[in-house]
Amino acid sequence: MLVTIELSVPGDSSRTFKGGLPSLLSSILLGTVGVLSFIVQPGLVQGFVTELGRTEPEAVNLAGIEMLGTAISAVILAFVTARLNWRFVVAAGLLLAAVGNILSAAFVDDDLLYTFRFIAGAGHGAIISISFTLISVTRHTERNLAVYLTSLLSYGALLLWFMPAFFDAFGIANLFYMFAAICLLALPTARLVIRSHHSEEAHNPKSRQLSSFLIILALSSILAYNLAIGITWGILALVGLSAGFTEQGVADALFLSQVVAVGGALSSVFLAGRISAHLAILIGMAGGALSIALLLNLTDYAIFISAVCGFNFLWNFALPFILAKVCEFETKGKMMSYAIALQVIGVGAGPIIAGLLIGDGDYTSSQLLCIALFVASYFLLVKPMVRHRQHLAEPADL
Repeated sequence: MLVTIELSVPGDSSRTFKGGLPSLLSSILLGTVGVLSFIVQPGLVQGFVTELGRTEPEAVNLAGIEMLGTAISAVILAFVTARLNWRFVVAAGLLLAAVGNILSAAFVDDDLLYTFRFIAGAGHGAIISISFTLISVTRHTERNLAVYLTSLLSYGALLLWFMPAFFDAFGIANLFYMFAAICLLALPTARLVIRSHHSEEAHNPKSRQLSSFLIILALSSILAYNLAIGITWGILALVGLSAGFTEQGVADALFLSQVVAVGGALSSVFLAGRISAHLAILIGMAGGALSIALLLNLTDYAIFISAVCGFNFLWNFALPFILAKVCEFETKGKMMSYAIALQVIGVGAGPIIAGLLIGDGDYTSSQLLCIALFVASYFLLVKPMVRHRQHLAEPADL
C-alpha cells in the first residue's frame, strides 16, 4: 500500500510534494535515531550513578542538560523550519549528534560531559523536529505515529534490558560511541526526506480554527503533560534503586514496560476511529497519574513493575491521540511544530526539575508534582476539545 505525504503549496492547491512510503519509513527511522538516548534515559541515568559515581541529582541533571539542547534545537526549528532544506537539517542534526556522542565518550569522566551531552541533544532535537513534522502531515497521523512509537519502543526495550550487562562488559563510554555510529550510519536516509515546503497545511477534514486563547490552552496542556513524562522518565530507575531493588531487577522492569508500551502504541492504531480521542486522552492522563501514585512509598517489586508498565503503556497509548487531536485545532498546519517543541521542552525540563526536587533519595515531591501535572494537562485540554467538537457539529459554510 502506498503511503503518500502531501504538503500543500500556497496558491496552487493542485501541487503537492509526494514523499511516498520511502519518505515515511525514513521519518520513522530518523525519529527513532532522534531519541536514541531519551528512550533509554532511565537506564542511562542509572549508569551515570552506578558506572560514573555521579550523585543522583548530578545524574538526572546530565539527562536534563541533554534534553535542554534537544528542546532549544526543536524550538528554533519550529519557527524557521519552513525556510530550510529539510535534508540539510537532518544531515546536520545527525552529524552534530554524532560529534556530541563521540566527545561524550572521550570525556565521560570529565565535567565537560555536560557540554557534550548538550551538543548531542541539540543534534537529536533537529532530527526529532523534522521527523515528527513529516509524520504529522501524513493522511493517517494516529496510525503512523503509532508505527513510529512501536519502532522506538522496540529498540528501547532491548537496550534497557541489556544495559546493565552492556555497562559491565563495555562501559558507558562505548554506549556513546555506539550512539554516534548509529547517527553516522543513518546519514544516507536524509536523502529520502522531502527537501522543503512552504506550508505545512495538510488536508484534514477535521481541522477547525480555534481561537488563540484555546490554542494556548491546548499547548499548555502539551507542556504540562510532557513535564510529567520528563520528570517520571528521568527518575524511574532511581526510584526502583532507592526502594532496594537490584540494578538488573530495575532493568528487567523497564524492559517489560517497553514491551508493554509497544502494546499501548499498537492499541492506539486499532482503536483510532473506534473510540473518541477525548476518551482515549482521559484514560491516558488519568491512568498516568494513577501509575505515579503507585510509586509513592514504594516497597513491593510487583507494584513497581505494575506502575512502570502502566505508565509506559498509557503514555504511548495516549500520545498519538493527543498529538493528532491538537493538530485539528487550527487549519494552517503549524500546530504539530509547536506541539513537538513544547513536548521536547517538557521532557527536557522534567529531569532538571526532578534534580532540584530530589533530596536525600526522597522522590515524593517529584511524584506529587507529576500527578498534579497529569491532572492539569487534562483540564487544560478539555475546553479546546469541547469547542472543537462544537465546530465539527456546525453546518459547513455555503
